[in-house]
Formats: sequence, C-alpha cells, structure tokens
Amino acid sequence: MGHICGNLARKLFLLSVACSACATAASAQHIWLDPRAESKVTWSDNIDLTNANRNSGTVLNASAGLNARIEGRKLKGALDYALDYYYFLDDGDKDLRHSMFGVLDAEVIKNHLSVNTRASLQQVFLSQNASVSHSSANRSDNRRLVQNYTGSALMKGTLRGFADWRVNYRYGLVLSPADNLDDETLTTNFSDSQSHEVLASFGSGRRFNNLEWRLFGSSSFVKRNLDVNDFRNDQYGAELWYKFNRQFSVVGQVSGNRNNLQSATLSEDGLGWEAGFRWTPGPKLDASVRYGKVGARETWSARLQYLFSARIDFSGSYTDTLSADTVVLNDNLQQYQFDDEQGITDTNGLPVDERDPTFTLSDVNFRRQNATGILSWRKRRTTTYLSGNMEWRTYDDDSGNASTWGLSTGFKHKINKTTTLNGVFSYRQSRFEDQVRVDNYIVGNLQWNKKLSRYFKLSFSLDHSERQTTEVSQDTMENAVTVHLRGTF
Repeated sequence: MGHICGNLARKLFLLSVACSACATAASAQHIWLDPRAESKVTWSDNIDLTNANRNSGTVLNASAGLNARIEGRKLKGALDYALDYYYFLDDGDKDLRHSMFGVLDAEVIKNHLSVNTRASLQQVFLSQNASVSHSSANRSDNRRLVQNYTGSALMKGTLRGFADWRVNYRYGLVLSPADNLDDETLTTNFSDSQSHEVLASFGSGRRFNNLEWRLFGSSSFVKRNLDVNDFRNDQYGAELWYKFNRQFSVVGQVSGNRNNLQSATLSEDGLGWEAGFRWTPGPKLDASVRYGKVGARETWSARLQYLFSARIDFSGSYTDTLSADTVVLNDNLQQYQFDDEQGITDTNGLPVDERDPTFTLSDVNFRRQNATGILSWRKRRTTTYLSGNMEWRTYDDDSGNASTWGLSTGFKHKINKTTTLNGVFSYRQSRFEDQVRVDNYIVGNLQWNKKLSRYFKLSFSLDHSERQTTEVSQDTMENAVTVHLRGTF
C-alpha cells in the first residue's frame, strides 16, 4: 500500500512542482541577489579536536557566497549558498567546504494546491561520541557534508460545506558520505535514502459545529541503499470530536496499524486507540492531551501554548512516534526558514545549530519520545530565549535505549543602530545505549557585531566547546577566537 501510494503521490508532487515553477515565473514581483565575500581569522587551542596532545594554531577562512530571494503574490523563496576555503597556518593543510539552504513556498491553485520545498547542504558531525565543536575553524573526520532535500504538496477541497478533504505528500532525499563501507576514516555508517510520506483525510465540513468526524490514512516508507532494514509504517482509522463549549472538547480515535519493525515492543499489527481533550479557556492558553495504546506500547502526546504577555510566551509539546533518522531530518528541514541576520531558524525564529548532534546518525529504526519547551522574552532592544528538550529513543535492533536532555539560552541585544551583542550558552547530557557511558556537552558563544557601512560588517566572537565523559581519556575541549569581516555587494 505504502509503496503504491508513494509512486502515485510522487508523480502528483512532480506535477505540482512543475506547476509551481510556472507560477514562479508568472507571479514573481521582487527578486533580490546579494553576493558577498567574507574573511575570517581564527585562533584555536585544539584545531584537531583531539583528546590528548592538543595542537593550537591559526586558521584563515575565505568565503564567497550568494543570497537570492524572491517574493510574489503566490510564492516566497530564498537560497543561500557559501563556499568556504580553510587554510591551516601551522602545517599548510587546506579544506574546501560547501553549505547551502533553500526554501520555496508556492500556492499553485488558490485554496486548493500548495507546494513547499526545502534543500540543505550542511557540514554536520556524524557521530555523537566522536569529536564535536561549536567552531568551524578546525578539522575532524567526524565532520562531513550531508545533503537533505524535501518537498511536499498539499491538495485540499470541500464538498458544499458538508465535508472537507485533503491529501498531503512529502518526498525526501538524504545523500550521505557515510555510506562508503570501505572508508575507515568514517566514525559511523549512514545510508543514502529516499522517503515517501502520504497523509489523506476526509472529514466534517464547516456546517458541523459541536460534533466533528474524520477518516484518515497515512503511510511512511524509507528506502536505504545499504543492506539494512528499510522503514515502513502504515495507519488508517477514524476520529470523533465533541465540543461541549468554546473552551472544552474531547476526542476519540480508533486505528489499524502495520509496520516492518522487528522487536516485539515496537512492531504493531491490529487495532489501536486514543482518547484525549483540548482546553482553551481564553486567548492566552491552549492545551491538549492524548493517551492511547498501539500494539504493545502505551502512547502519550501533549501540546501547550501560553501567552504571559505581548512580550513573553511559552510553547511546549510531547510526542511519541515510530520514526527513522531520515524522517527526523525531513521534519526538521521542513520547518526551517532563512533569516538574513541569524541564518537558518526554526518555527520560533531561533537559530538552528546543526553542530549539536543529539544522536548519532543511524540506519536503525526507533521509537522516538520527544519533549520540547521554549520560553521567549522580547523587549525593545533585547530578545532572550530559554529552550529545553528531552528525548528517549528505543532502537529496533535491541541495542538498548538512548536518551538526551539539554538546556539552551541566548540573547540578542541591540546596543545602537550599528552594533549588536549576541550570546548563546547550552548544556546537554547524553546517555548511550549501553547505559554506562554518559557525556556532558557545554557550549558557550559571545559575538559582537559592528556595521561599518552599508556594505561591510565586522564581528568578533569567542567560542568554548567542551565534552566531559565517563569514557576514559575521551574528554575534549576547545577555545577559539575569531575576527570576521563580511562585505555584501
């Protein structure tokens, strides 16, 4: 079922992309092209990110980049690409690195068909238990270029107000350098993969008030190029909502489930159920909770949003799903946006740091229990945030359970019209599958930015990265100082 639906939906998605390209040419109203050149000088006290015999040195970085943006009546897009050349003064070593992020959102047919695409080329650390750093001016076999592309097409409509329907298809492609089994420098192996995800629903329309219903079906399939187990998860079912009043409603759901996971705890066949409620007592609070059972596992999910004031708000969620790293990468990439000042940001407008590997990239499927919370505070010249997340993974190969939790805080202060001061501090603790090794990651960054003119900006930054681990002789630490000059033309 999943494979057939994936083929049909992929053809439909490709047709939608072609239509969106035509719409782009027809409705583009504003196009910006901003080439840039950058130069950095970084001193690091551990340029090889080693545990012992640390080498300090100076690294020169020259970069050429292009930022392109397009806006129209029915579309919005951005593309940012950079080519970085690193030269290590201590031994003359050289390194060339690519990075890119692209986003395109288009409404092909008003109120009926929309297309969203994302593309990413990022230098990431493959393994959680190998060398990591917040600074980029160093070298490590653990840092590799991972390419991630995803696109989704959403079709929706209504039947005279009595019923609404929607079909959402998402295609994902991950290209990994870690699929070379003969490369002994790799810190882990991770396949190239293609993913197909389909979600279709048919439910009550706007004429239904207190009683709402929905029939749904979903299929997720991940195909990997190495000789490992693929990922497949299918679900179909019915859902019923009853609204007692404007503030409180309850929901019940029954479903049929099937997947190809191997362990008795994670494999699902047969019926599942869920029950829950949503409470919105006023404009400041929106809370929902669900509890159910699927196969041999109990499931919980929850969402909470609270607006303390116009400047302070909190959002949090907890989810329990079966997943794969390819799907997680697609989920993350789908919600990213590009900000001229902060680079890649998430749905909350917070900068995304791909250099923080919460888990090692793996071809093993898993159960993912994820909790996140973000508290944001905005003042006239200062924006501050505090975010926390906790995640548990139960792997399908019986290797055990891994977990991680972390806190991150940051601020951006506008000193005057031309000067800003940014700071980030984060702490993360990770417990590995063997339940013996525990790592503590500490990252600190302080950055001063000065706009010299319309085209040039000067930055000065301090970085501290540290890992404390129970593994013997595996502690690492790096301090780095960087001077950065950026020019746009």
